[in-house]
Amino acid sequence: MANWLDSDDLLPYDNQVGGHKFTKEKPLLGLLKHKEGYILKSVEGGTKGKNEVRFYEELLKNETLINLRALVPLYYGTVNVQINSKDMTFIVLDDITTGMKKPCVMDVKIGSQTWEPGCSEKKKNDENAKYSECKEQWSFCIPGFQVYDLLNSNLVQPQKYDKEFGKSLDPGKVISVFKTFLNLNSGYLGIEKLVQSFTAQLDHIRRYFQTQKHYHFYSSSVLLAYDAETLTNDKNTYPLLRVSLIDFAHVTPADGKIDLNYLQGITNLWTLFRTQLLHNN
Repeated sequence: MANWLDSDDLLPYDNQVGGHKFTKEKPLLGLLKHKEGYILKSVEGGTKGKNEVRFYEELLKNETLINLRALVPLYYGTVNVQINSKDMTFIVLDDITTGMKKPCVMDVKIGSQTWEPGCSEKKKNDENAKYSECKEQWSFCIPGFQVYDLLNSNLVQPQKYDKEFGKSLDPGKVISVFKTFLNLNSGYLGIEKLVQSFTAQLDHIRRYFQTQKHYHFYSSSVLLAYDAETLTNDKNTYPLLRVSLIDFAHVTPADGKIDLNYLQGITNLWTLFRTQLLHNN
């Protein structure tokens, strides 16, 4: 990857569902997509951006983290881009929706505690106020998602549900939100394979966090993505889907301890798929 990229080769990332959107006025926030398919995430000021770059660099170089490396998007280093006459640094990542014609994407933030130890009381209070009911009941929350509704053939664009939807989400409706995201009511026979695959990949992540003692992940998400175009009426055909861990600005050293906050959230998410969605369509 070159040290510098031309901003003319970049566009706002259409499939972003969580966090802040990129604008020319606020270029430090949001994601961009390069014409060659890479995702660019701006390196935030202060310690957060440096912490995320440090995480990716260690993940790339430390062979003891090879199992964790397989759970995150491929990292290609950092690049500089001039935007509004300002030099900015971006993390360059693989786009997990590559090759998807109708990408359905959901951001699930894991853990009931989304603030890292040592942060200010204001930060702690602000974080505790966000998605509080869902985090309390589920140990995860849903900052946003998009879905192509297969029951509405007239829709050529995905339906988007942003962070305001997530913040006001009744925890009792979380299961129905996943059913909407997964097109569970569409009648496609391939839905069962879709849910089976997501359940298996979430279990893989859950099993990793049962033993990993290298990091604690705060305000980090699991990104679920599948291509609605690949859902068929062949119950033996697996649709195209991917699951990745994302957002590592608040990762801290684990000091040899299990990340119980993250483990509880990912276990609840896996259990929801296994007990409420699998074989329930």
